Amino acid sequence: MSHLELRIEQDNYRIRIFGPLDLHHFQQAKEILQQQHFADDKAVAIDLSEVTHFDTAGAAFLRNLYHATKQTLKFENFRPEHKALFDLINQINLGKPHTKKSLAPWMKIVIRIGKATMDIWPTIFELISFMGRSWVALLKVLKRPSSLRFISITHHVEAIGINAVPIISLIAFVISIVLAYQGQVQLKPLGVKQYTVDLIAISVLREMGVLLTAIMIAGRSGSAFTAEIGTMKVRQEVDALRSTGFDPFELLILPRLIALVVALPLLTLLADLMGLFGGALISLSLIDMTVPEYLERVRQAATWQDFLVGMIKAPIFAFVIAEVGCMYGLKVSGSSESVGKETTNSVVKSIFLILILDGLFSIYFQKVGL
Repeated sequence: MSHLELRIEQDNYRIRIFGPLDLHHFQQAKEILQQQHFADDKAVAIDLSEVTHFDTAGAAFLRNLYHATKQTLKFENFRPEHKALFDLINQINLGKPHTKKSLAPWMKIVIRIGKATMDIWPTIFELISFMGRSWVALLKVLKRPSSLRFISITHHVEAIGINAVPIISLIAFVISIVLAYQGQVQLKPLGVKQYTVDLIAISVLREMGVLLTAIMIAGRSGSAFTAEIGTMKVRQEVDALRSTGFDPFELLILPRLIALVVALPLLTLLADLMGLFGGALISLSLIDMTVPEYLERVRQAATWQDFLVGMIKAPIFAFVIAEVGCMYGLKVSGSSESVGKETTNSVVKSIFLILILDGLFSIYFQKVGL
């Protein structure tokens, strides 16, 4: 029988179902039953012996009918296979899903801060491990200098250093002008505006030159390292190198690492010179100081130790930027979305580590008298 038929015997409150009770017919059965009126205190028996086809929709219909009606329903003459399906559906909890209570906004902020804090330690351990692997690869290359790829190193020195000269020069020049201008505004009422030169010389040589350069290179070259290596990871070029016997550390990581360690100190020196040049312009225009007077004041205010403090930081910052950029490049999972995510992580973590290291250096140099 291809259609559904319900025979309702209201005298003895009995319903017999003929035909299929499935996804295509249970709505018809529901409409027929809604037209009937049974006394609330009478039990109703549903005879299912003539049901030809029975699926989960029909089982769910009987279950809902059993739980929703006010009458006491009794299902009779189930076929064994139909009874097994009905029992299975009847065991499923079809109530409203349990929803978690929404947390207060301040609790969400605390949880996010806690998760971010807990994620720092695995990243630190991973970075230490990555640095160890880089040192091992570097020692292997030192044993076989012929395996060092000088062409690749010079290419990255050009991309990292020479191409970054305009932006580094501009940033150092502008920041020194702002620093000098604000310094002389604060010192002029005290009658000691000549100390603006001291402020410029010491801050640029010890902190601002190397710090601004490192942050700019982290955003410019560190992100490029991650994007380049990540794209190679997406294209499975890194796996191809491994399968052909090449070491990705020797081929991809070391040239970038060496190039950045070479380029960043040179860029720091450039930033120092441009910073002092910007301070000179402000000194000549606002402090009425001649060029010889400015140079003599710089010589008296800043020593070679101040210059060395900044230059010592440069290769260490370069090493950290290169390691973080390459590490996150190799962490790309294989999609373009992952490239963008890991590039963002690379820049954020690099700048964060630079600031932490700069603070630690400041404390250390103060303790040792530099």
